[in-house]
Amino acid sequence: MLNKSKNFKISIHIPLYVDPKKKQQLKNFRKACKSFLTLSNGARIFVHSNKKFKGNKKIKYFYYDFNKIKEHPYKLTWFCRKIMENQKNKFDIFIYSEDKILFTKKNFRYWLDHKDLCIKNDYNLGFLRYDIKNKTFYSPDQVAKSKYYVNLLNKKYIVPQNTSCAFWIYDKKEFKSFIKTKYWKFDWKWVTISGVLLIREMSMIGWHGVNMNGIDMNRYLATIIPLKKGQLDKNSFIRDLSNKYSMNPRGLFGTFKVKDILEKNLQEFKPITPVGRFFKRATYILYYFSRINIKKYIKRLKN
Repeated sequence: MLNKSKNFKISIHIPLYVDPKKKQQLKNFRKACKSFLTLSNGARIFVHSNKKFKGNKKIKYFYYDFNKIKEHPYKLTWFCRKIMENQKNKFDIFIYSEDKILFTKKNFRYWLDHKDLCIKNDYNLGFLRYDIKNKTFYSPDQVAKSKYYVNLLNKKYIVPQNTSCAFWIYDKKEFKSFIKTKYWKFDWKWVTISGVLLIREMSMIGWHGVNMNGIDMNRYLATIIPLKKGQLDKNSFIRDLSNKYSMNPRGLFGTFKVKDILEKNLQEFKPITPVGRFFKRATYILYYFSRINIKKYIKRLKN
């Protein structure tokens, strides 16, 4: 358990693939960094980028020349892990974040207030990422209502349909356990959507991935967010400064209003059983190979 009055040493790693087409990218990145540094005098930011920057005492940059590195640019999101692992005894808290996430003191206090109870009961404390469009909050991650809840010490926590929020945060104890698992250096080839490898998505999911095409990371029963006066605790809301999902929705992503996330009649959450997990995984593998064979058959017909 972390002492809440402590001047925390926080390691924050941010992948920054600079794209000239994204006009607001660096502005959003600097705003995100400024907010991270308010968390503690011991906060330090480590940026991994394809562009050279001059650092300072609190922000250090690592440059990667993709003209020489024979890797897909998406792999930039994984380059921080070796450095983070080497820092395991030097910091109290570890954060990985996309370059546009505004994580505030309120978010940090919320995490400190709830994370120990969640961990004790094998749950991950969640956050809700949001965009703003016409003064309305939209979720880039949620595409369906949350209908399940968990009771911890007579307090309700909802189980969001999607656990992703473009960043993760763990204390030293959880982080040290995480780096010992196979998911720290994860092989993404079995985690796809329509054949697209989820390299960046797997990096930002951290250790709380559940039901990703049948894969569970087996650490947490679920990711949960507390209710406050019957609504989602607003301190769990983290701003995506890019607003790209609400402005340019990808399918359903970016079209779901935050105020519509809660189902009216919540049901008690029941964790998936090992047998259920096995059948989900088997179903996906069967789908994966059948899809590949169908593609090969269609290709032969065309030839």
